[in-house]
Amino acid sequence: MRRQRGLKLLLIAVGTNLLLLGLAPASASSANISHSYRATSSIANGSIVSLDSSQSGYVQPANADNGSRLLGVAVSSTDSLLAVDPTAGAVQVATSGSVNTLVSTINGNINVGDQVAVSAFDGVGMKTLLGAHVIGVAQTAFSASSSGATAQQVTNKSGQKSSVQLGYVRISIAIGTDTSSGGNANVSGLQKIAKSLTGHTISNTRIIISLAIAIVALLVLIILIYASIYGSIISIGRNPLAKYAVFRTLGVVLLMALLTTGIAGVTIFFLLR
Repeated sequence: MRRQRGLKLLLIAVGTNLLLLGLAPASASSANISHSYRATSSIANGSIVSLDSSQSGYVQPANADNGSRLLGVAVSSTDSLLAVDPTAGAVQVATSGSVNTLVSTINGNINVGDQVAVSAFDGVGMKTLLGAHVIGVAQTAFSASSSGATAQQVTNKSGQKSSVQLGYVRISIAIGTDTSSGGNANVSGLQKIAKSLTGHTISNTRIIISLAIAIVALLVLIILIYASIYGSIISIGRNPLAKYAVFRTLGVVLLMALLTTGIAGVTIFFLLR
């Protein structure tokens, strides 16, 4: 009995160690990988960066103007699970994983799950706007009451000054373009109506195309139904014996109308999805 108990304990210990060894790579894989780039100016850790279009292998602080070349977030080489080609004087840029990123409240407080996009300020992120270039998804929240938040006076293009908060949030890097959410202040009347129906923001182009398809489909339906009914009445009036052939033709026309409705509905669904 003692030998059996000892054997069971040994098997449990071996199984536990194997499980821990299996979990270690999985947890480590969530850490970020960074690559070495050069820059013409100093870039602070946590700054969002884009590729420099004028020099190969160089980066610059990201903003609304160069957001289409968005690359990642500047980090210290010691913050990376794998720092590729760490070089003295170079900038390590995290292109995957979770990193602390410099943000502001210029577009409102950032909540967990919000998309973080580039802003008008070099290297500083913000809560996304519709169509903005997104760096990732916030894993932590940020507001004026967050630890480490500092007030900063900024001036817009009209010369009006306002106070924003600067600080850091943890984001999961996922570069893309926001097409589904964003600031309601920049949403048009059509977008507000569409959002009330679908639950998310849709671009004006998609809404207009959807309306055009709906109008065309409605006109086609009216023409088909009117022409088929009118023609059927005329045909039966002239030849009562042909009513069965007329009804078959009418059924085919109505089937075409239903098919047109279905195609238009599916197209609009995918446009507004």
